[in-house]
Amino acid sequence: MPILAAIVIAGVFFVADMGRTVLRELEQVSTAQNDDVSWRLSQLEVELQNVRYAAKVASQDDGGPDALRNFRLRYNIFYSRVATLMEGSLLTHIRETPEIQPLLADVRGFLNKTTPVVDGSDQDLRAYMREIVADVDALHPKVRTLSLTGIQSFAKQSAAMRAQFFMTLLKLAGAVVVLLAFLLAAVGVLIKLFRQVQSSARAHQAMSARFEAAVSSSLDAVLLVDTAGRITEFNGAAEAVFGYTRDEAIGGQMAEMIIPEEMRQAHQHGMERYLKSGQKTVIGAGRIRLEARRKSGERFPVELTVSVSEADGERIFVSFVRDITPEVQAEEDLRTARDTARQSEKAKSDLLTVMSHEMRTPLNGILGSLALIETDNLNDRQKRHLNSIAVSGELLLTHVNDVLDLSSLESRPAESEDVDFDMVAMVTAITDSLSAYATRRGNDLKATFLSEGLDRVRGNKTAIQQCLVNLVGNAIKFTRSGSVEIEVECQGGMMELRVSDTGRGISPENISRIFEEFVTIDASYDRENSGTGLGLAITKRLVESMGGEIHVDSILGEGSLFTIRVPVSPQKAPAVGGAQAQQALSRDVIPPGYRVLVVDDNQINRMILSDILQEHGAEVTEAADGFEAIGLVGERPFDLAFLDISMPGIDGMETLHRIRALDVEWRDLQAVAVTANALPRDHQTILTAPFDSILVKPIEMSRLFEVLRRVAGKSAPAADAAAADDPAHSFIARFGHDRYRAALNDLAGELEKLARDMDDSPDLSEALRAQSHRLAGSAAVLGEDKLYRRLQTIEHLSGETWSDQREGTIRALGEQAHALKGE
Repeated sequence: MPILAAIVIAGVFFVADMGRTVLRELEQVSTAQNDDVSWRLSQLEVELQNVRYAAKVASQDDGGPDALRNFRLRYNIFYSRVATLMEGSLLTHIRETPEIQPLLADVRGFLNKTTPVVDGSDQDLRAYMREIVADVDALHPKVRTLSLTGIQSFAKQSAAMRAQFFMTLLKLAGAVVVLLAFLLAAVGVLIKLFRQVQSSARAHQAMSARFEAAVSSSLDAVLLVDTAGRITEFNGAAEAVFGYTRDEAIGGQMAEMIIPEEMRQAHQHGMERYLKSGQKTVIGAGRIRLEARRKSGERFPVELTVSVSEADGERIFVSFVRDITPEVQAEEDLRTARDTARQSEKAKSDLLTVMSHEMRTPLNGILGSLALIETDNLNDRQKRHLNSIAVSGELLLTHVNDVLDLSSLESRPAESEDVDFDMVAMVTAITDSLSAYATRRGNDLKATFLSEGLDRVRGNKTAIQQCLVNLVGNAIKFTRSGSVEIEVECQGGMMELRVSDTGRGISPENISRIFEEFVTIDASYDRENSGTGLGLAITKRLVESMGGEIHVDSILGEGSLFTIRVPVSPQKAPAVGGAQAQQALSRDVIPPGYRVLVVDDNQINRMILSDILQEHGAEVTEAADGFEAIGLVGERPFDLAFLDISMPGIDGMETLHRIRALDVEWRDLQAVAVTANALPRDHQTILTAPFDSILVKPIEMSRLFEVLRRVAGKSAPAADAAAADDPAHSFIARFGHDRYRAALNDLAGELEKLARDMDDSPDLSEALRAQSHRLAGSAAVLGEDKLYRRLQTIEHLSGETWSDQREGTIRALGEQAHALKGE
């Protein structure tokens, strides 16, 4: 619209200017001016003839003074006509015509020659008169040509002026038409704007009506407050929430009516800050929980949203307030229920711990004692009693183990324990161990292997073994005088294990329930097979934790088929057997007299690494922490240092920095970092120390030889060192089984202490993390991979995750401590 107005105004000025131009040109082409010019040019010739006639009369002998006077009058008139032609502005164009300029020069020459004589004495004039007549006769044709040419030139000029005037009129007409068009467009725009304003007004009225209806019918309290804090609108829901009537609330100060007293100052400061700087805290922040105050003085929780609306330059604060007293009470009830559930879960965990420690140990003692009782001197009746005790004890121990296994899976997911193992040997062992049970039930138990290369595979051996034992045991339990078969087949990176039987089968309506916890299909008092109903539930969880799946097909009265598919990959057979590989390790990895410093706060770690290095010809010195290592390097030279990264006092990285700063010639000795951190980003940080290489716990022989080759400049052993990478085997081979057993007992004692310290501390402190890290090193050296990974996980748990897993972790550490002791 402003642009259109500017165009119209510019058009008006342009038309006005064109009008002035038309008037000016109209004046120039007026008829009176044309006639005057023509008359003057024509009169010039007439006056010249009058001069000739008067000169001829005066030249006669009888001409008197009157004749000379008349000649002078006519000459002056002609002179004035020529002067007008020479100087008049109207005749400028004629004077500038090339054809006329020589004629004007002739006229000017005549006048210049004649005027002095005319202005002289009568006697001289009379004597010169005949010559004047001759000059006039000679000038007459030129004056005639001058008049005619001038008239023609002026006619052309007039025609050009009329043409120019016509074009000016055309421009003026065009400008007027364009201006009219723009004026019409402006009128159209104004009409459209007028209609839009009317439509906006109607929409605003409708919106205002809808807003008023929404405010009045809203279930939430709606308050409109101006910048002075006065309430300008108060709906029916607000009356119900706050206890004020609308008349009482309108015009009142909101802060004094509904805001608790201790919160009013903060409210006033927030309002002042927003009005001065526009800084928002509550406005536009979404739903905010606060406390409000009723007319009765009662305080109650509310959910508040505040927005700002501007109308006619005035700001209005729109507040929606909801009484959330029921929601807050429900949340409190939910928290109470959650705390109660946690207490119940803790009670359950405590009960299971008691069952583990107090029930399983005496059961193992009972069953062990029964096995030691000499039965040769017992009669048949006594043997039957002993057999009944053994069967009942084994059944009770199975039930206890099922409950503990389920509790363990609920408290933490099954951890991946991928190892290389012999699937054929494992399945054969299971078959052998359950064959007696199958025989007692009159069943034929056999295993079939449908794929090659099953003697060396990689997968979660412990979980697979437990699943297979559960399925085969169930198949034998529910089959009498039939057959149970295990089939093993490897397909595309997945191992498929099928357990089939010819037992009673499962009805279709019960197949979907058999994997639920504590479900037994035969729940009658006289059921033939008792149990907790946990075996299949545990099996399903173990299979899913490995990323596999389990299926069942069954026909009632004919038998069942359970199929497990889990990730298991075949491995290449080792080039050299374990004993041969151990013997093939070269003892020429380290140069003779090579001086090595082993620094680790874990005694077992130091002992293992030192023994390996000494076995290969190194002179080894041990240090229990970084301070001791710095002192040793300051006293005597070393060629190589193995530094544990996580140590009390100062870590391995700081230790190396201080060694590099010593004033000794051998301060730039080779350094290898020993760490339990396996992440690449941790290795990058460690190498900035700088270390020459990194060894990850548990230390593998092949990796150690590779590092020694690089830092000591020797070739690695040519034989396969895979067999020597088994930490437990390596420890027993070097220090004997008794020392290995003693180390396990020591580790179990430290695990129990760690569990007690964790039980006494609600948080996972740095001291507990350091203790977990230290014990992880010991577990790795002793071949306890599962414990090693658990301690590694504990070391890096976040505070929130620790709160959720604390009780289960403490219980699991206690169980693993008992397992290490062989209890």
